[in-house]
Amino acid sequence: MTVRLSLFEDQVAGTTLEWKAAPRAIFVRAGQFTLQTAEGVSELSATDCALFTGAIQIDGEGEIWTFELAAEPVSAMDAASQARCVLAHELDLDPAQPMVLRADRVEFGPGMETPRHGHKAAGIRRLYQGRLVAEIGSELRRIDAGTAWFETGHDPVIGRNIAPASAFVRALVLPLELLAQPTFIAWNEVEAAKPRGTRRTEYFDAVVRLNR
Repeated sequence: MTVRLSLFEDQVAGTTLEWKAAPRAIFVRAGQFTLQTAEGVSELSATDCALFTGAIQIDGEGEIWTFELAAEPVSAMDAASQARCVLAHELDLDPAQPMVLRADRVEFGPGMETPRHGHKAAGIRRLYQGRLVAEIGSELRRIDAGTAWFETGHDPVIGRNIAPASAFVRALVLPLELLAQPTFIAWNEVEAAKPRGTRRTEYFDAVVRLNR
């Protein structure tokens, strides 16, 4: 049994998007949007992010990044979805069970560096501003604005800001027992004593069920 976490990008200019029900975090990279569901109408602008689970209609102009959960493997994604997909990853979770979807953003000031750390859950990140150098496990990479990456949570990570300011948006998929609980794990006592080096803003932390 598999749960797929996907990150989609949509450039919107004078068209209406209509999507079927699914748990999704919609982040506005640029522009202004009106989002209509059976529950009502929401307005989102740049760096806003919100959770939607039902069928949705989106109007506006700009760029939207969507983190979406599905009860199917990566191989089941259709061609139209593949064309929009920036990154998708399978998670070892039971799609029949409720789970927690959490979205937040993490901001780095000049010269900031995180302690070496892991997380209690996996997730996808995408940098929307600046530039980072990241150590992820045994890998070193430069992350530019627009780059997305997946973290298992089990690999040690260090993020270093090499721009005046950098920030990424993140979606984590958690077991129910981690609802409202922190996921950050310092790698050892030395790292735990270091300052976190970032500012985190939570968009939402909610229990969701997959549409099967």
